[in-house]
Amino acid sequence: MTNELTLEQLDSVYVREEPISVSEKELKKFKTTKNCFEGKIFTLAHYLGKKEKGDELAKLSNPKEETKMLKYQGITIHKSNNANTYYTRFRVGKKQYYISAYTQRECYEKLKKAKSPTNVAKLLSSQNVITNNVTLEDWYKQWLTLYKIGKVKDETIRSYRSLFNAIPQNIKEMRMADIKLIDLLTLMQSLTSERQQQKFHDFMSMIFQKAVDNDIITKNLMRKVDKPKHKKVHSQALTSEQQNILIEACSKIENAEVVLVALYQGFRRGEVLGLTRDCVDLDNKKITINKAWSQRNEFDTTKNDQSVRTLPMFESTYNILLKHKDKKPEERIFNLSIKQYENILAKVRQESGLTDVKMKDMRSTFITNCMNMNFPVHIIQAWVGHALGSVVTTSVYTSHNDEADIEYIKKINEKFKNSTT
Repeated sequence: MTNELTLEQLDSVYVREEPISVSEKELKKFKTTKNCFEGKIFTLAHYLGKKEKGDELAKLSNPKEETKMLKYQGITIHKSNNANTYYTRFRVGKKQYYISAYTQRECYEKLKKAKSPTNVAKLLSSQNVITNNVTLEDWYKQWLTLYKIGKVKDETIRSYRSLFNAIPQNIKEMRMADIKLIDLLTLMQSLTSERQQQKFHDFMSMIFQKAVDNDIITKNLMRKVDKPKHKKVHSQALTSEQQNILIEACSKIENAEVVLVALYQGFRRGEVLGLTRDCVDLDNKKITINKAWSQRNEFDTTKNDQSVRTLPMFESTYNILLKHKDKKPEERIFNLSIKQYENILAKVRQESGLTDVKMKDMRSTFITNCMNMNFPVHIIQAWVGHALGSVVTTSVYTSHNDEADIEYIKKINEKFKNSTT
């Protein structure tokens, strides 16, 4: 039996500092394989002998690096079958590119650099597709990868894809340089909802502007398309009387406590529906908001970084949440879908007679109540998840009503009650 290592055994060979003399025939035999380490071929007898003596040996390859598959933007780094290297492929425009390196990490870094917006633009330019051959569909995919995926919420990506799917196939296949103003105006008019038209305008404007920035087209035609007007419906704080009516109505409707918790704490819809038992600290009367319930009826991230917060649990809320103390940590307090929630709110409107009440009104009412009680603005902002110093707290969510004027009217009357005309 020969002491010479097989190719399989060479995969686990340990290499020493000094080379071992081998015949020219042996060197030629292994020269082109991944197991040839600069012409140093080791016999099994040599390996076993040095191993028994406890020599400090360095392994030829790292088993952890071989087993862990690194990925960048969904592109996997592979180990070569016939060489001690790693490789990957990626596509830009109509062309596929190949990258290789001695380690996975090195290959990953090369891929990351190659997929940067600047380099992708250069690759597109080198293919001579800039301002010539790139279609709307081609650029949309590149735009999504370069500027959006991994940088915005998944829900936003799904919204972009839905908007793009609404575009007719013949427009998708048009070259960016061939798209005319009339094409964009026709697309806008095909959407019946003003809100959808506004979203589509924003979406296409971003795509066309980045195409200009990357020299794919010379001008952004979306700037010549009027953005549809959309009247934003602002939330309205309820008066004390309306709040009492709402509370009474909720007491008669199953699961309507979800509306009351939003009113008592100033929560957004996604925050109150995404509340789980492990985020409710009944002992210390604290609530942590660290996720939200999405339109797709699944957990999602909060609206922004400021939305992640821990705030006091007020007494009225405590009395409601105490009923859910035996739920498992991962269970939702209010196990409702978006549709079920909307049905509950519809019943509340009918029962209370407050036909225009919206979920955002609960948040607006909470903030207005705090403002009317002269709470410091920075405290309110911390509770509702607004950035410190944000004008949104006071300009959007705080409502003015006659009830709030009563105290100040009395003060003015008192000041001038002894004056004569």
